[in-house]
Amino acid sequence: MTLLERYNIDTYGLNAVVIGASNIVGRPMSMELLLAGCTTTVTHRFTKNLRHHVENADLLIVAVGKPGFIPGEWIKEGAIVVDVGINRLESGKVVGDVVYEDAAERASYITPVPGGVGPMTVATLIQNTLQACEEYHDVEEA
Repeated sequence: MTLLERYNIDTYGLNAVVIGASNIVGRPMSMELLLAGCTTTVTHRFTKNLRHHVENADLLIVAVGKPGFIPGEWIKEGAIVVDVGINRLESGKVVGDVVYEDAAERASYITPVPGGVGPMTVATLIQNTLQACEEYHDVEEA
C-alpha cells in the first residue's frame, strides 16, 4: 500500500485481484485493499480460469513465488501491477512472478523485480522500527 500511496494512486473503486493467499502477503494485502475501497478478489491454486480474473484486474498484486507465472498478455491495458515475487533462475538472474517485459507494455504502473517491492519493504520496516522506538521512549516530534 505504501507504494500505491507514494505514487498517489487512487484505489477507490478499483477491481483489485490478489494472486496468492499467503499469510505473509496475500491475505493481509487483500484486507488493506478492501479498506482502501477496492473490490477485491483473492485467487489461489484452486482458482478456476485465473486468466479471466487477471484480464479484468485494474490493480493486480502477484505473490506466488513462481517465475513468470503471469504472462504479460494477460494484463489489462492500463492496469497497475505489483509483483511481489522474488525468484532466482538457474542462470542467477532474479525475476518476478510476472513476465515483466510483456506486462510493462500494457500496464500503466508496474513494479520491477529486483528493485520494486523489496526496497520499499526494507524502508517501511526501518520506518516502523523507528516509530516503535520513539513510542517506546516517548519521543515527541519536533
